[in-house]
Amino acid sequence: MSHLKRNIPITALIAVLLATMAVVAVAQSGETPPGEGVAQVTTVEAEAKEAMDVLDAARTSSDEMPSAVAEPLDEHARFGMNPDLSREAIDTIANDVYVVPAEGHICASLTVGDGANVSCRPTDDVAEGNVNAVVVTLAGGPIGIYGIVPDGVESVTVHSGVSASEAVEIQDNAYFTALPEGTPLRKLSYTGPSGVVEFPLYDPAAAFEE
Repeated sequence: MSHLKRNIPITALIAVLLATMAVVAVAQSGETPPGEGVAQVTTVEAEAKEAMDVLDAARTSSDEMPSAVAEPLDEHARFGMNPDLSREAIDTIANDVYVVPAEGHICASLTVGDGANVSCRPTDDVAEGNVNAVVVTLAGGPIGIYGIVPDGVESVTVHSGVSASEAVEIQDNAYFTALPEGTPLRKLSYTGPSGVVEFPLYDPAAAFEE
């Protein structure tokens, strides 16, 4: 099962450094990074449209990703993702969630500051409702939790050590919530086509402190 989750930087220096690190890592392992070398899709695949209504809807100007985010995605189009086919699912003052079609995959992108966090999962997993959440540190320290789900899922539940649960409403096949910095995380759950699924949640900031 292929999986991609990474931050897309926008400064030239960081981009060069990351590219150099990636080349070194590939040279040492002798392996091709997941999704590398796949031609960009030019249309939304039928399976993706069937799984998510947001990708079956006509694209409008509001669905366009910021150029600072779209351009790096074009340059590093893992799994053949194409930001020119993106759909905006969630629009907030500070963070937006986009759904981006790819080859046999569907990607979700959360804008974070001047960049974005991107996660891609196989279309079959999305259609089956078997996709975990992505946890990122937002500007200023809050914990951002986002992800995508197939048609039919109305909400996801975030379980933390502060409260028993928090229901997060689905908007155009996506969800996003922000929790205060340091909130102890437990799991995310929802009911999808395959029944109830649960995925553990980990705070990336806490991992660096250990």
